[in-house]
Amino acid sequence: MGGTAALICAVSFGIFMLAAALVTLKLARTMSITNRMLDDIRKQVVPLMGKLQTTMDHVNTEMGYVDGVLAAVERLAERADSMTKAAQSLFSSPLVKVLTLGMGARKALGRSQDDRVGEGFRSGEEEGD
Repeated sequence: MGGTAALICAVSFGIFMLAAALVTLKLARTMSITNRMLDDIRKQVVPLMGKLQTTMDHVNTEMGYVDGVLAAVERLAERADSMTKAAQSLFSSPLVKVLTLGMGARKALGRSQDDRVGEGFRSGEEEGD
């Protein structure tokens, strides 16, 4: 009976070890496939990272150019604004004075003509009545 129990234990242990060996082999095969996939990914990602870095460097360079252009446009806008203000103050003050003088003269001449016409009209009314 003791020999039979030892035999059963030995066979059970052998089956267990066989199952463990099969699981280990499948795990090793899975790990090998995973390592190959990771190597392929690494081979593709490293050049992509280099290209991405080159692209980012190019974008940064272009942004520097855009910043320079925007700064130049800002300076031009400021100059145009100051020139517009200078022209406005230069022309508007004398122009307003001339126009005001002209309007005053027109009103003065218009009133004196209206006064003369009104007086003649009134005197004509009196003669006809």
